[in-house]
Amino acid sequence: MKSLSKFALVGLIALSPLVAANLSGAVAGGRPESPGNSESAHENAGSEHSNGNGNGSLASQAGGGNAAHASEQGLAHASDKSMVGKVRAYAALDAAVESGELQQAVTDAQADFDEAYPDFDELTEDEQAAALDSPEGQALADAQAALDEAVGDRDAALAAITKSDDPAVKAYIDALLAD
Repeated sequence: MKSLSKFALVGLIALSPLVAANLSGAVAGGRPESPGNSESAHENAGSEHSNGNGNGSLASQAGGGNAAHASEQGLAHASDKSMVGKVRAYAALDAAVESGELQQAVTDAQADFDEAYPDFDELTEDEQAAALDSPEGQALADAQAALDEAVGDRDAALAAITKSDDPAVKAYIDALLAD
């Protein structure tokens, strides 16, 4: 038996969708004009886990977030301007927010402030302003600002890779990064 050259193989692979399209009608209904049973294919195209172009597909909604499929090596060496680089930036910002360190800093600063000013709610307006200007008040404000900035930066990075604000899309991208 003769083997095919790599050029012939490429040609066959390129033609295979056309051949398959013509054969599907013949196999399904015995006639090329028969539509076959493509109903289930259309239903599955929109499923959450499909790779089709269905409007409900998380992969479709994730858009550039699918670059999270890149290897660790690809993520590490990607240009910051590439989609993979943008995914890497999102992943780093998300890890910083999700680590809990920034939230813990806010919690600790709040505890220090509460210890220094246990009756804050009973203070006069001027006394409250002075308490907020104190080192404890400033530490609390700084910790909260750092957390808010990190969340904002993370959300902006996510918006740069996907236009969807659906939490399921974020979870989908996060799951890709975790693999």
